[in-house]
Amino acid sequence: MATIHLQALSRSELRAAIGEEVTVSGVVSSDPKQLSSRVIGSRLISGQSTFTIRVEELQAKSEIHSMRIPIRVISPSPIDATPGDQITLSGELRQSRELRFAGLLHATSTIEVIKSSNPVIAELDGIRSAIREQSRRINRESATLLPGMALGDTSLQSEAFTLMMRNAGLSHLTAVSGANFAIVSAFIFAIIGWIKPNRKTQVLLTSIFLVLFIFLVRPTPSVLRAAVMAGVFLIARVSGERRNSLNALAFAISILLLINPFQAFDPGFILSVSATSGLIIMAPNLQRRMSARLPKWLAEILAIAISATAFCTPYLLYLAGSINSLTIMANALVAPTVPLITVLTLLATLMVSFWPDAAYLSLRLADIGASWIYQVARIADRGPAFTPELLLITLAITILIWRRFKIRIMAIALIPLLLLSASARASFPGAAWRVGQCDVGQGDALLLNLGGGNGALFDAGPDPKLLKDCLRLFGIKYLPLVVISHRHADHYQGLSADLSIGEIWVNERETTFANYEKVLEKRSGDRARIGDLSVEVLWPIDDDFQGEEIDGDGSAENNRSLVILAEISGVRILITGDIEPDVQRQLERKFQLDGIEILKVPHHGSKFQDPAFLSEIGASIYLVSVGANSYGHPNPGLMAELGAGDSKVYRTDQSGAISLSWELSKELGRSIFSPRELGKGWWQIRWH
Repeated sequence: MATIHLQALSRSELRAAIGEEVTVSGVVSSDPKQLSSRVIGSRLISGQSTFTIRVEELQAKSEIHSMRIPIRVISPSPIDATPGDQITLSGELRQSRELRFAGLLHATSTIEVIKSSNPVIAELDGIRSAIREQSRRINRESATLLPGMALGDTSLQSEAFTLMMRNAGLSHLTAVSGANFAIVSAFIFAIIGWIKPNRKTQVLLTSIFLVLFIFLVRPTPSVLRAAVMAGVFLIARVSGERRNSLNALAFAISILLLINPFQAFDPGFILSVSATSGLIIMAPNLQRRMSARLPKWLAEILAIAISATAFCTPYLLYLAGSINSLTIMANALVAPTVPLITVLTLLATLMVSFWPDAAYLSLRLADIGASWIYQVARIADRGPAFTPELLLITLAITILIWRRFKIRIMAIALIPLLLLSASARASFPGAAWRVGQCDVGQGDALLLNLGGGNGALFDAGPDPKLLKDCLRLFGIKYLPLVVISHRHADHYQGLSADLSIGEIWVNERETTFANYEKVLEKRSGDRARIGDLSVEVLWPIDDDFQGEEIDGDGSAENNRSLVILAEISGVRILITGDIEPDVQRQLERKFQLDGIEILKVPHHGSKFQDPAFLSEIGASIYLVSVGANSYGHPNPGLMAELGAGDSKVYRTDQSGAISLSWELSKELGRSIFSPRELGKGWWQIRWH
């Protein structure tokens, strides 16, 4: 079936128009979604939206073709359209990496709505908007969970909050799942039974409501899948026969894949099937065993959380490379509140059109439970994450000790966890680290240790999460000094207002840093001293310097980078931003650069370097902050040249985060820590 779909997509007239400017007309098939801001090279890409449409008419090269082909659209601005709207737009058609789409359209025109969706869908969309606005009125971050938990609407959630929920293993709560349908159907069934206790009437009216509920939360493939999985789970609970339940699950999977074979590659589909399988296969037996020692309600909660997590864990490990060790506990802690929140938000949904004040009160009550989920997520977000190898070792040690000594599993499972977490924390970055090169992908971020949880930061990388991960890894809580070398996003975008910061040094004060209190523009000759650290600005000397323009993201701004000469514990470090050869020659002529032991290599190891500049420095250690990129960074020839002789070159794309420490009486470089270089990254617990 997948082959037939792929053949249909590949042979369409639309696929023949790849690379051209086209105009398409069709029906919107998904809600527009705001894309996260991302850094590409030095540029910050933000404000884009994406949605899917079923193309019914394609105009390319003055020819018009009729078809029914799905594509994805990316628009540079927010989109005001709902599923079912008939629209027309123009843009550049490109190849799509998603198998289920024939192409990817980068819109270059505004989207024109030719015909709005039918009145029922429009009315349901108005209800979604009203619930969203009432939740916004509560003015608490926890309240952004409410539309997501009941209606699958996550548009109010910030990127940071979404990431926190994902790290905690709770992001499934804000996706419409089989559990939502089970809770909603049970609630409606009970209400109808209270009004008219007739089984046929209850079943009929509940079914009608669930059809409307599907359109309310959007009849996307994931929602339809959730409805089917909920039906399978309810069959399992009613019949009590595992064999019948597994047959129903197999039948449901087959039907869903026949309808849309590309779901077989969808992580949501795989996790949904895995969780349902766990609830059918493992949960009943586990609940019976746990009920012997625990209250029945607690045994059921734990059995469901453990079973679903156990069956999903292998795929989660494949996707993310690790799994939060607190996920099961977090799901168990929030489980009792989920039905209450869902029911209260559903009541608000039913009342919001004719009694908005009552709907708001219901949402305020639901937010009490959402606040509990928010607090649990905050704690679980900081929990250690198991790699596959560490998880297997912990499991093996637990089983061996249990079989030998018959000690309770939950108690002995803590033994390897505590031992390995202590080892991981002690091994990196080392108690006496002085220089920490962060692993922030294609960007720059370097730390100098000031002691007592304080550090000086030189550039902030492209991603706030990656920078926060680095600060946690090195144990830095306060940054009395942050230096942003220049205004390219891969050097400043990682900075966020919730960090504890003293001064920020920049090469130019402008709106990028308007949210920070003490932002100072610096030039050559400016100096500062913080404890054992002294810093001196070597460049820029003035704003009139004109260097050669090199192809790339902007030589003029690169050459305005703040160049810092730092000295800590008797060791001199040159931190260079993205300066290019013309500035490097100026520095080599104007300053004494010999005696510098550590060089942060300019511009991520670009091939554009001045040999005389590098030769005069002759550093013992070269740090290259680089990630996956299309620029050819770092240059292989440069890396070979820098690594010749006794010098050492460390690249974050190969070594990950790098820790340097030394004693004044020892040769520099005796203590260089990098988990990947030591070959021990697999056993380290990853701290979010």
